[in-house]
Amino acid sequence: MDKKKVVVVGAGITGLTVAYRLLKSKENFEVVVLESEKQTGGKLKTSPFAGFLLDEGADAFLARAPWAKDLFDEIGISKEFVSPRSRSASIWVNGSLEPLPSPNVLGIPLDPHSVPSGLLNSDDVLKISKGGKPSKTLPKGADVSIGALVRDCVGDSVFELFVDPLLGGINAGIADEMSCETMAPQLLEAAYHEEGLVAALKEIHKNSDPGLPVFYTHPNGTGHIVERLAEKIGNSIRKNENVISISRKNNQWFLETSNGSETADALVLTTPAQNAAKLLETVSPTASSRLSDIEHASVSLVSLAFKNSDINIPKDQSGFLVPRSAGLLMTACSFSGNKWEHLDDEKQTLLRVSSGRVDDQRHETLNDEELVKNLMNDLAVTLGLDSQPFESRVNRWPEALAQFKPGHLKRMKETIDLLADEAPGLSIAGSYHFGVGIPACVRSGNEVAVSVIEKFGKN
Repeated sequence: MDKKKVVVVGAGITGLTVAYRLLKSKENFEVVVLESEKQTGGKLKTSPFAGFLLDEGADAFLARAPWAKDLFDEIGISKEFVSPRSRSASIWVNGSLEPLPSPNVLGIPLDPHSVPSGLLNSDDVLKISKGGKPSKTLPKGADVSIGALVRDCVGDSVFELFVDPLLGGINAGIADEMSCETMAPQLLEAAYHEEGLVAALKEIHKNSDPGLPVFYTHPNGTGHIVERLAEKIGNSIRKNENVISISRKNNQWFLETSNGSETADALVLTTPAQNAAKLLETVSPTASSRLSDIEHASVSLVSLAFKNSDINIPKDQSGFLVPRSAGLLMTACSFSGNKWEHLDDEKQTLLRVSSGRVDDQRHETLNDEELVKNLMNDLAVTLGLDSQPFESRVNRWPEALAQFKPGHLKRMKETIDLLADEAPGLSIAGSYHFGVGIPACVRSGNEVAVSVIEKFGKN
């Protein structure tokens, strides 16, 4: 019996995960990966900047989420990973940088006394002290917004000052409108604790190993990680080949590409949601519409290099967050050398400054020069910086970060089930499913690979 052919569209971390899992399975699939760009990796890119290899987007991944770490263990790269130095982060509030409360879980203080006096509403301090019980019992299996849950359990000031800048910053969103089930399932689970949200988070914190890193990266950047994964897949990857349209006939998928055509028994779309929606228009209009309905945020990341003699940053800080109430263009600033030892240098300091939210597109109206100038003004306000960088780089990520509204995972399951009926043999995966982080993308790829093996494998 001929082996089944699987075409994976997209060679970002999700698509590469699918391809790797299929090739490593016992099923002997023929796997083809089609990538429209000249390089693999999708949004995970690393390039030279100021004498260093500096990431253009994500610079790390969560260590506690198993999916990415397990995959990287398998390909033999984990032993090369590094973790951030033990540095605290701050938040810009009331005209000064205040340290994030310690300990905290996703910005929620576990001890109200760790927050400087006057920052939190007195009623909210009392809520934390009493364990953070919700005003009413959440129905099992329900999904609510992060804002609704946190505001109810520990108050508006905790949410607006700490949680929204932190969780909202992860995908440039509005935490009042974010799915807790998708973005912060540990908070949703903790809210069911009979003693309250904070009480449950205290137990989790108490039982965690303080020696375990929170994040990992590779000294050569996240782009290097996907390069190593791509090496394991080898000649199955075809770059500079864009998929124009897809169709199905006689239990086969037919792809029109920029280089010709391709056929497949199984087809996996790991492109961004907007691209997948376009390809699905003719084979499943309803699924296409559902993917089109997923809102996305555009962001910009500006890297700046200063001579050490021209800049003075807090040496014990990894960076700071900026709440939307501050009105600044910047949303966060990372002190790269403080955060990562391999980016520390005795002659220069690297900053990475983020801008853009789903409800703030000001950065998109500015050209690169104007964007750098405006962010330098924000740095003058927050850090008192009055010098100019000797090198700068602007990386723009349009429509890059999916926004997960309450009920997102339920809607995704419905969409996947719909495709199983209307487009048999076609699967979707990507950062718009379980989350925008590297582990969530790997998880999405894993699940699709398992599904393909179950449907098309012979063993």
